[in-house]
Amino acid sequence: MSTGDSRDTLQELDALDFTALFASQIHDLKNLLFLLLNDLDNTLDRHAGVGIDADAQARLALLKYNGQLINDKLIQMLSLYRFNRNAYPVNLEHRPAAELIEDIVAETSPLLAAKSIRLTSQVAPDLCWFYDRDLAAGVLNNAIHNALNCARSEIRLSADTEDGYLIIRVEDDGDGFPEEILGNGGNVRSLDISGGKTGLGLYFSSVCARLHTNKERIGRIELGNGGSLGGAVFALLLP
Repeated sequence: MSTGDSRDTLQELDALDFTALFASQIHDLKNLLFLLLNDLDNTLDRHAGVGIDADAQARLALLKYNGQLINDKLIQMLSLYRFNRNAYPVNLEHRPAAELIEDIVAETSPLLAAKSIRLTSQVAPDLCWFYDRDLAAGVLNNAIHNALNCARSEIRLSADTEDGYLIIRVEDDGDGFPEEILGNGGNVRSLDISGGKTGLGLYFSSVCARLHTNKERIGRIELGNGGSLGGAVFALLLP
């Protein structure tokens, strides 16, 4: 290739909107992964109790768990891109909190079963609030998947109101959050992409929370230790 051809190629690359290109590819990867996970679900359903021994079923369930983690990261990156481009319409609707909790329990139960973790939930059936269902579900799914890495035997999901906020908590019976994470108190305003861990999940959750506003109040996340199970406590507060 001549010097002129190389220069033309570089100019072509400079003209590309790589941010939009990456976002498009993330969207395609997310759809492909969804199909893969759906096929895996169908395989598990078809052979439930027959044809696959318990060890193989556990391995397939763990494969689904890891695939779901990848899917969550893709959704988080794509959502942050849309937030940045003002291309995400926040849809605040008056919904029962119990409906959200039930959906999350149904979605995550197979993953918890793969790791022998019990999920309990507590929410009043008449508790309703204004929130974006997809944003709230993304935050809670991320919190539960994080808790799965630390919980010994139980994760607890609960919803209540306090001081004008809907507070949804994800608690586990593990060792709790390390002090360096608690230092932020959930006030995650940036990403550090220089190291191996970016904190993408917490940053995504913080942004999703702050997109919920009511007059002068802004949503937020809070992190702590203790709670009802003695381990980590993740709280999503929506005004």
